[in-house]
Order: sequence, then C-alpha cells, then structure tokens
Amino acid sequence: MLSKIRCLSRKIIVDTMPFKMVKNSIRILIIRIGAIGDVLMVTPLISTLRDAFPDSCLGFLTSHYAMPLLQYNKKIDKLYAIKYRKLPYWISIEKQRLVRIMEKENWDVIFLLESNPIFASLVKRFDADAIYGFKGEINRHLSKFIPFSPDSHVISNFLRLGSLLGKELREFPMSLYWPDNASEKVRIILKRLPPHYPRIAIHAGFGPLRKKGKKALGIKSWPLDRYRETIIRLHRETLASFVLTGTSKEFTINETIMDGLKVPILNLAGDTTIPELGALLKEMNLLISIDSSPAHISAAVGTPLIVLWGPAVEPRMIPISLNSPVVIINKHLPCSPCYETPRKEACQNNICMQEIQVDEVVKEAIKLLIEHR
Repeated sequence: MLSKIRCLSRKIIVDTMPFKMVKNSIRILIIRIGAIGDVLMVTPLISTLRDAFPDSCLGFLTSHYAMPLLQYNKKIDKLYAIKYRKLPYWISIEKQRLVRIMEKENWDVIFLLESNPIFASLVKRFDADAIYGFKGEINRHLSKFIPFSPDSHVISNFLRLGSLLGKELREFPMSLYWPDNASEKVRIILKRLPPHYPRIAIHAGFGPLRKKGKKALGIKSWPLDRYRETIIRLHRETLASFVLTGTSKEFTINETIMDGLKVPILNLAGDTTIPELGALLKEMNLLISIDSSPAHISAAVGTPLIVLWGPAVEPRMIPISLNSPVVIINKHLPCSPCYETPRKEACQNNICMQEIQVDEVVKEAIKLLIEHR
C-alpha cells in the first residue's frame, strides 16, 4: 500500500538534479504539455488530488511556455518544463536529460493527459509503476485507460481519470497564483485609469493565424471595428475605462482598435507575464474575449466573463468558473464547430464570429456590470 509522505522539497525547473525523496511515499506526476488554457484546465485535478492525498508528492510536467502558470502553485511539489517536445528522443539532449531525472524520481503513478504516441513513448522511459491515460493510440504505453467523453468538459474527463486512484474526487475551480510584486505592478498600472468606474478588459487577439502565415486575423477573431464600437458604447453608457490585453505580437492590433478613441484606455499587450495577467484580470469588473487563454484565466480568478465563441467545440472547451458568471455568445451555425475538422483550413470567412453583433455584447456586458458591481 502506498504511504502518504509529502515531498520534502519543491522543484521549479529541470535545471538541477532532484532531491532524494523518502521511499514508499505516494508520488504522483501529472503531464500536460500545451497552451495556457489547456494547462489551466488541469488545475482542478491538481487541487482535488492534493485534497484527496494531502501528504502525497505531486509533480507536474508542462511546456516551457506554460510553466509560469504553475510556478506559484503551492499545491505542486515539483514542477518540470520541456521546451522542444517535438524533437525525436535520440537527438534531444533535453529529453534524454529529463528521462535521467525522472528515472530517479520513482513515480508511483503518472497521469498522462497527452495523446501523442511519440510523447507517450518518452513517458514510458520514466519507469513509473503505473501510467494512466485516455483510450486511443497510446494504449500500449498505459497501465490503465478510460475513454475520453467528447460530450463532457475536459475538466470532468481529467477528474474521472484521477478517480482511478480509488478515491472520490471533489470538484474544484481552476486556479492561478501570483507573487505580491505582481499585484503591486497591477496597482501601479491601474492608477492610470479613472477610479470609481467599471474597468473592462478586452482580449481581441489574433486567434490562430490563417494558412501561409497571412497577417489577417485568425479564425477565432471578431472584426476590429466591432471592438471599437463596443468600447464607445460601453463608455458612453457606464463611463467604463478599458485595458487591452495580449502578447507583444498583438500590440499593433490593439493600437488599431484604440486609434482615435476618446476614452480612458490602456494597451498592455506584451506588458504582463502570465501571473501578472491573472493579477490584472482579478481587478477587472469584466473581460470580453475571444476563445483564448485570458478567458480561462478570467474564469480562474473569478472575474465576470463574456466569450465570443466561434469555431471551437463548446461543450468540452468553454471556460468554467465556480464563483463568477461566464456568458458564452455562440451563434451555433451549421458549419460550426469546425476547429478539429478539415473545414477549418478551408474557411475563408469566419461567419460564426461575424454573426456576433455589438448589440448583444453590449447588452450582456451591462447586465453583468449591474449584477456584479
């Protein structure tokens, strides 16, 4: 029987050899390599495993890009990151080094939340006692597997997989943590906006770029002139100020939205880390966003949220919050969802997004601002 002895130390990145651990403790490793939103949706599993096995050693292997999302999560004892996941093992010094580290960790069970056989074969080299995952191409690498339910949210699927450890797992919200200096930075930024009026964040984003790297907006994007009209109307009706978020690559698109607007507005694209973005959205009265990682971050920190939804599969990927409202505006057109089909690549006119009107966005925004002052 696995004993419950907590890890003696925390590990932040795979840059030093792990500390020697107490034998026979329950040692759980979760693996999810992906984008911010994908990894954030694993945090309920982290919380519920910590709740069910409070003295366990809980590790997490994620992408180099998503690592800041988990860096301040004290429910994780050991955090590892991989930068070049697609390189073959035989030429990847990073993967070879990772295997040497993982072999010494003696994991009792690994929850593999990836479906790529190449990556599953890498995890098999970690020499864990058991590997649990979802039924599919990687079955031969797994000790136990369950079918992934396409009609259920990914969070629910992750919790079902976690229940293979034999305990009933409680439902937890998504979670994101940040240091005090992130909160202080946000406080200084927000001094540039008028006090006593609603503060609305907007994440326009590119969405995934179209084929051949064209500088057109992505298939998940909403027309820029509608963001402008939404901002103008919400300011006129509520005196709200605005913050535009995004990466440095989205700075220019935000400038286009802001051009000529006579409202209090900040372009913070590229100016915040992931933890700082969480601290920023926590201070907002509302976020209006396309289907992108800031929407999931907003749901995690408890900020009211409107998501402009188009080509993605809604039932299993929408942001979920247990303590704040989430409004999904989805026109449910016959050609949607197309995101995981060949139709996505052939789409020349994302009418699923263009059918969303400013009137309905403004109406929902004002309703949320009134209900959640």
